[in-house]
Amino acid sequence: MANDEDNSTESSPPPPQKHLVFAYYITGHGFGHATRAVEVVRHLIAAGHDVYVVTGAPDCGAVQADALSVDPLASLEKVSDVVPIACRAADDAGIRSACVTNFR
Repeated sequence: MANDEDNSTESSPPPPQKHLVFAYYITGHGFGHATRAVEVVRHLIAAGHDVYVVTGAPDCGAVQADALSVDPLASLEKVSDVVPIACRAADDAGIRSACVTNFR
């Protein structure tokens, strides 16, 4: 004899998510990083998490000897889409970290 519960096609609601707290560091290398991060932060907040955004002063990422001179080769070596110091700070604080990038 079949039970009504056995014939149900409805799925059960998803399990509740664990509440997380994020410290989201956004590099100051131009505004593209902030533009991309806004969407990630917005979704984290919508999912019920707390997000604290930290950012540095605007920085173009160029290596400069002075205000008018740019070292193109050194600048290319320096370019990174993430800032390793943020991961080190998280490690020193005993918390997990993740990096969001658009580079492969």
